[in-house]
Amino acid sequence: MMSRLDTHDFSVNFIKSLLNFKLTFDVQSYLTEKERSRWSDFEAEQHEVDYPIKGAGLIANQGTLELWTLQKETILHLEEDLAPEATGAELGNFPLQTVSVVYIYSLLEDFGNTICDHLNPTYRKARQAWHHGVYADCDLLNAAAFQKALTNFCRPFGFVTAKIPAGTIIALVELKKERNMIVHELQRSRAFEKMFRCVVMVASSIYFQCPEARKELKIYPWYDFHDKYKQ
Repeated sequence: MMSRLDTHDFSVNFIKSLLNFKLTFDVQSYLTEKERSRWSDFEAEQHEVDYPIKGAGLIANQGTLELWTLQKETILHLEEDLAPEATGAELGNFPLQTVSVVYIYSLLEDFGNTICDHLNPTYRKARQAWHHGVYADCDLLNAAAFQKALTNFCRPFGFVTAKIPAGTIIALVELKKERNMIVHELQRSRAFEKMFRCVVMVASSIYFQCPEARKELKIYPWYDFHDKYKQ
């Protein structure tokens, strides 16, 4: 039997984790841009500190494949000498936005699954996400399609459709569209900020329909200099 879930505390902690992740994303983006602007210094620095970034190479054949285990690497060679000039060219190439969009999508999926399992324990089938009835290709301008998506959004939780803001469905469809573009079409995302806003919108909409929801959420995980988030 599941232990009782306090949906208010659970939601607050979830949104705090999202806000903290956003800060992590912003810090990493800032540092990457800073290093890109001084790429020549970045490369020179590696000459001075004994070439800290190594190259990865691969030598594989049937014999090395058969000898490979999780404990013993026989294919990859991860400590090869690498000229700093090669590392400087990679500054900014890591798909930070793409990876981050997939990550926050997964966090929202788990958040919704947990709320669904608490409010409607018999609803979800094995390996079925709460949002399975809302499709990325939903025609949001088609009233019947929009209503179907709204109904399918509410069903897992037992929510009343009239209480769900239209923006919730728009946000979820946009999220699923972006995630499918990444996962199924292998494209890079440039829309982390937009997708972050969508995740927060969907999560907040779920929260406000839960029995333990307060009339207002004010969350700022850091020092509140201006008392803007004072309860």
